[in-house]
Amino acid sequence: MKRKITIKIIASTLLLSFVSLLYSDGKVSMRTNLFSDNQGTTIHIPSIEFNRALLTNVKLVLEYSLNQVIIPPVRGISASPSPTDTDAITGASRPVSGDDPANKSFTKDRNEIVAGLSLPNLGASYYYSNESDYLARMATVSTNFDLNQKNTNVAASYSYGWDDIKPLGTDTLLTKIAHTANVTLTQVLSPTLIARMGGNLTYIDGFQSNPYRTVHAAGQILLENHPLQRSRAAVFFKLNRYFKTRTSLNMEYRYYQDDWGIRSHTLGASYYQYFSEKVLFRYRYRYYDQTAASFYRPRYGAVQSFMTSDYKLQPFTAHQFGFKIEYKMRDLLKDGMLSFMANSTFEAKYERYFSSNDFNANIFQFGLILNY
Repeated sequence: MKRKITIKIIASTLLLSFVSLLYSDGKVSMRTNLFSDNQGTTIHIPSIEFNRALLTNVKLVLEYSLNQVIIPPVRGISASPSPTDTDAITGASRPVSGDDPANKSFTKDRNEIVAGLSLPNLGASYYYSNESDYLARMATVSTNFDLNQKNTNVAASYSYGWDDIKPLGTDTLLTKIAHTANVTLTQVLSPTLIARMGGNLTYIDGFQSNPYRTVHAAGQILLENHPLQRSRAAVFFKLNRYFKTRTSLNMEYRYYQDDWGIRSHTLGASYYQYFSEKVLFRYRYRYYDQTAASFYRPRYGAVQSFMTSDYKLQPFTAHQFGFKIEYKMRDLLKDGMLSFMANSTFEAKYERYFSSNDFNANIFQFGLILNY
């Protein structure tokens, strides 16, 4: 019944977007992401984003996505990878309850909605995410302004998030809040070279463990326990260069640290090439390296205040690479009943991820962007 309701929501959203497509000026982006890893977890994420100019200088953005996660039967007590501001791949967690036999696959749906308004120098958005055991909300305000004859841009934002966690099979309500501040400086260095640098600070207070994940300690199997407070900081630098061959090269570096003891370095490069007016090709590579959290141990000989078996708190290195193709469809759809889609763009992406922790994943994305 729940899955049928979800399908109806997606179908209704698509229908409304196509009606708007015929009578308004704006853009509709429809994408689906497919994820599968060597732990047996699969994730399907259909999403739709609607952009429309309400007034001359006011833009409305609405986005809906459904995360459909299928977690395989339990083969042990180790954790599957899950995301943070360090290295993010999947956020799947498997509940433990009497209604969820461990010898069967577990299916979990997460509905996400983003609504935002933007003006030339101001913006505001609200994020809402709901699943069977987790409710997340986040409000964001942002601003940006140009300097130096529009060769310099300064952007800043602040986000406040508040989450409610209610593990399945319990009556316990856990909470978490997060404050995040971002600052970015973009500078035009020449007609073909742009530099961008910035940083962000995050403070989190509240429950940050996985309520279902366990650890071995002193011959016992116990639930993991993370500190309730965490401070994070990151700085980055990006350089974008355009060449006369209709090629661009983007390079970036990011350094991250937190008061849990994690330090990480990220290096990335993207290569873009136009093969014609209609075809754009992108290749991307990213290298990631991090240290472990101060309380992480491969094995715990004795019970400690903080313990974890979380993949993302271990020391590891990771590689992610892949390609993306965009194709403008105006010549295919310029006539007939689908002519309203003549300005649309089809995109397809494949990326491969693997880490030193013997974890690997395939990531696919297919999308259609409708400009009208």
